[in-house]
Amino acid sequence: MQSGTSMACPHVSGLAALLRSAHPNWSPAAIKSALMTTAYDIDNSGKYITDSANGKFSTPFQHGSGHVDPNRALNPGLVYDIAPSGYEAFLCSIGYDDAKISVFVTSRTVDCGVIGLSSPGDLNYPSLSVVFKSGTDIVKYKRVVTNVGSSAAAVYKLKARSRTPFVRISVTPTVLVFDSSKTSLSYEVTFKSLITGPVDTTKDEFGSIEWSDGVHVVKSPIAFRWATTTSSISSI
Repeated sequence: MQSGTSMACPHVSGLAALLRSAHPNWSPAAIKSALMTTAYDIDNSGKYITDSANGKFSTPFQHGSGHVDPNRALNPGLVYDIAPSGYEAFLCSIGYDDAKISVFVTSRTVDCGVIGLSSPGDLNYPSLSVVFKSGTDIVKYKRVVTNVGSSAAAVYKLKARSRTPFVRISVTPTVLVFDSSKTSLSYEVTFKSLITGPVDTTKDEFGSIEWSDGVHVVKSPIAFRWATTTSSISSI
């Protein structure tokens, strides 16, 4: 009956080792994705998991992706994989230069002028963090999912949820059709802020994106924050 990151770390580390044993060809990123996207944030009563510190519903800032589910993680359906070059591009996108990256990549030189992401948010990570520069800002991210299910032929449909009226989420495409020749597919998600007027920079809101084929549910938590909030919602 212990809680906190000190207790969570050894449990998740053990589960990662078990997944590595079951799927020796999976990358560390794929293993992490399987654990994150199959976690749950609903308790036995059907409500969001409660934050024991204040008795209120917890948010992804308290529970992360949720409570791990080892059996579901063994067969996640889809994973968000990241090659080492993806992390290098991410470092470039947040301002690391060649000299700083050489601390991590010692075997060769990384040219940030050649690689890089249009935004740090384009790192193919299972969760999404969105920072709006204004109350009417639009942010777009790209993601790639890889089918690791038992069937090469699979159709996944989208369910996007915003826990705030201040953000509209749209995804293209809304259906992903996999087969033996298409094991990885990409999608683009657009977040539109619907706030007019001054913005409260201390306000955080949340949502999620789910892909499901009727058997697997691949869920990604989303966190929103504004750089400048008002109670007025745009009609756009």
